Amino acid sequence: MTTPPSQVLARKWRPRTFDDMVGQSSVVQALRHALKSGRLHQAYLLTGTRGVGKTTLARLLAKGLNCESGPTDTPCGTCSACLSIDQGRFADLLEVDAATNTRVEEMRELLENTQYLPVAGRFKVYLIDEVHMLSRSAFNAMLKTLEEPPPHVKFILATTDPQKVPVTVLSRCLQFSLRPLPARQIQERLHFVLEQEGLTFDEHALPLLAEAAQGSVRDALSLLDQALAYGSGEVRRDAVRAMLGTLERNSLLHLLESLAQQNAPQLLAIADEMAEHSLSFDHALQELAVLFHDLALVQAAPMAPTLQESAHDLQNLVTHWDPTTLQLLYQITVQARKDLPYAPDERSGFRMSLLRLLAFQPGSPPSPEPSVTHAPSQIISQPLPLYSAAPPDTPLPPIVQTPIPPAIDDWTALVKRLSHTGLTYELARHAEWLGTQHHQIRLRLPRSHAHLLSFQESLRTDLEAILRCDLKLHIELGESSGESLADQESRAYQISQHKATETLKHDPLVQALSSSLQATLVESSVKPISIPHREE
Repeated sequence: MTTPPSQVLARKWRPRTFDDMVGQSSVVQALRHALKSGRLHQAYLLTGTRGVGKTTLARLLAKGLNCESGPTDTPCGTCSACLSIDQGRFADLLEVDAATNTRVEEMRELLENTQYLPVAGRFKVYLIDEVHMLSRSAFNAMLKTLEEPPPHVKFILATTDPQKVPVTVLSRCLQFSLRPLPARQIQERLHFVLEQEGLTFDEHALPLLAEAAQGSVRDALSLLDQALAYGSGEVRRDAVRAMLGTLERNSLLHLLESLAQQNAPQLLAIADEMAEHSLSFDHALQELAVLFHDLALVQAAPMAPTLQESAHDLQNLVTHWDPTTLQLLYQITVQARKDLPYAPDERSGFRMSLLRLLAFQPGSPPSPEPSVTHAPSQIISQPLPLYSAAPPDTPLPPIVQTPIPPAIDDWTALVKRLSHTGLTYELARHAEWLGTQHHQIRLRLPRSHAHLLSFQESLRTDLEAILRCDLKLHIELGESSGESLADQESRAYQISQHKATETLKHDPLVQALSSSLQATLVESSVKPISIPHREE
């Protein structure tokens, strides 16, 4: 007689009722109320990271809609609809993986079947997983059906990336956001599953699995399966640490102490030991960031109840770094995790991270290796000076005088000499000359052109190149007095246009056309032949 294959824990312990759901209490309460009151929406959108219960909630909702005693928020679990949904063979629950069915043709074929009544249940439920993977054409094809589906059809969309779902789809759905679960809640779930399975486990191993799951119950149960395989049917702390490649907290505290003592050889030795035991450098950086975080919180709120354990472990290091340095060390560690994939290898990336932390320690950098004389007991340390001082008789370099900016008699002519074009030239063109004071040029810009202020620096460098001196540029916003180059060009253009219009009015051919054809000259269409332009 063959033994039936065992089922993975993530599938075996998938919730069968709303009461079995772990976390997501607000979403569960809203869906149960909708089923109980009969206020059902035509489409639901469930968002959240992997393994937080999106598909599980969708199946529970489908079960509540199609249970023989429903619609109900407490499906019986024994009728044919409930059993079929649990076994994944319910004809009226159509689960579609949008990651592999992205084309518009597949979506149209799916939507064509919505007009047909359910085969075995009360509602035909379409569960579209990872809906953000659909193409733009596929989204457009489902819009009308999604907004006004037949009364026997319900849509449940699930996605890990709601930002990629078009707003036209979002506006047609009732959206629920599922949050990652806290580690404590996941730990309690693992404890419950292990007790129900009758397995031997170490209580101290469960927090490691819960933290590694990063808010996902499914990932936690998958890691639990892996831990059982490592421990030959038991969950042991050492086996879990070896599986996850994590460091003991004492090792991390030893690393922090070496960092506080500026002991570079010891830090590098720890990195080498981690590499020999195939420990995770990424996880070590993560835990280091947690320790810096705990140190900062202990400094700010030493009596916080959630930090009592950390405060006890970190007591010797609390006063070693000031809050500003802790913030810097925390930021370096977080950034080091991002840079780790770009390092030549993880070992060298972790080493450089430790050396970077060491380089930003308060005080002087560590001295170089001491030089040893012939007598072994005499060690003479010659640290290099941070700054080399010049001998007292060395003459100081001459002070370079910055030339005084020349008098600017014609701002308009100066603007036309600018090398920059585009918006930098437009800034100078609309600015009015106010004068100079020491090495500062003062200009006024109309408020309607305030968006050009971001090009102030490029204008300053251009003026320095022309005038061959160091300048400061001050531009204030104010009312225009009509003296900018743009104002002058506008007045010149209006005068030229007026002259051109008058010339046309007195032209014999235009007058003949006006009298014979009753034609009228459209003055706004008149353009002067010579338009004022920037000099090259």
